[in-house]
Amino acid sequence: MLCVRPAPLLGSFRAPPSKPISQRYILAAAIAEGSTRIAPLELSDDVAAALRAAQPLSRIHLEGDSAVVERRAPDPVRSFNVGDSGFTLRIAAALYAGVEGSTLIYTSEQLSRRPMEDLVEALGKYAEVAWMPGALLIKSRGVKRVEAAIRGDVTSQYVSGLMYLSAVAEEGGDIRVIGRKSWQYVEATAEALRTFGGDARIEGDRIHVRGPLRSPGAVAVPGDFALSAFLLVGAAVTGGRVEVSGLVGGPDEQILDVLRRSGVSVGRAGDRVVAEGAPSSPLDVDLSNAPDLAPPAALLAAFVKGRSLLRGVEHLAYKESNRIETIMDVVRRLGASAEYGDGVLAVEGPPRNKNVEFSCHRDHRICLMALVAARSVGGCVDDISPIAKTWPSAPLHLI
Repeated sequence: MLCVRPAPLLGSFRAPPSKPISQRYILAAAIAEGSTRIAPLELSDDVAAALRAAQPLSRIHLEGDSAVVERRAPDPVRSFNVGDSGFTLRIAAALYAGVEGSTLIYTSEQLSRRPMEDLVEALGKYAEVAWMPGALLIKSRGVKRVEAAIRGDVTSQYVSGLMYLSAVAEEGGDIRVIGRKSWQYVEATAEALRTFGGDARIEGDRIHVRGPLRSPGAVAVPGDFALSAFLLVGAAVTGGRVEVSGLVGGPDEQILDVLRRSGVSVGRAGDRVVAEGAPSSPLDVDLSNAPDLAPPAALLAAFVKGRSLLRGVEHLAYKESNRIETIMDVVRRLGASAEYGDGVLAVEGPPRNKNVEFSCHRDHRICLMALVAARSVGGCVDDISPIAKTWPSAPLHLI
């Protein structure tokens, strides 16, 4: 258990490297002709999982905060462990369905309970796929062309996986998406494939992808807005001021608009964002495209007098925890109120409690939310180890 005294969050910080972009670059580099230097990287559990998934297809050399990934002939028989990384599991499952040979992907018990059935069914058209508790077995003879329809309203990772499968298919692929959530991450996948020379076009609910991929030589990983959101929101709810550098665009930039709508002062110059001032206005925002912003946005809303509405969050139920329930748990422990119905999370502050005991529920983003909450009102967090999944150094900044 980690206990934190209330204090303003002050200082200048470098944004952690984007986890979603890091993972996409690593797996694209593994199937791209040539050698690619990827930097900067933070060796979180999820990034390490992506590197393990890439290893049967590539030579990988780590030095400092960079990785050099060079494609090679695939191992005909391969196995690796993706731990709790849902993105790595779903993208690797689809990718290896297009690579001749046998693949055994191990997962944590927690990850094996998350949705996978729709993707397994879609991949069964191209390979033998067996999904079992703790593991996924794939036997492939390669893929000529992908023609698939997949749900995109449970997780966008199904869609991204089929995009990677299309990139290794001899004649590419066309994907029809049924329902759209977290669409910015599909767009991020398309952009990553284009960075590696692929043809990736999104036209409404249809996506066309075709390889082969070729290395651009080196790629720079931008800062992660969703993780940096905890620093920016932390400044607002603790009465502090932070400057975060390295934020140049990409997924979850919507957090800046959320902060401004709440009344927080947000300044931006180049890659630097400054946040200060307490939140003063209730929120009414649609997070259907940015579910990872729900924990920091809900925390921000808990410190506003009045009722805030976070819309389009029904798919939070399928994350590392049921984040609808676990976000409400953090908010209620603060002494604010929270309720959910019909895809809308309603939060009403301000908080009334001090020196609170918070639970992470084995979820890295809930843990970050709880840590910032403890910094604001004082209190303890039961277990900070889940933070290693995405941002291992975060407690050094937040406590």
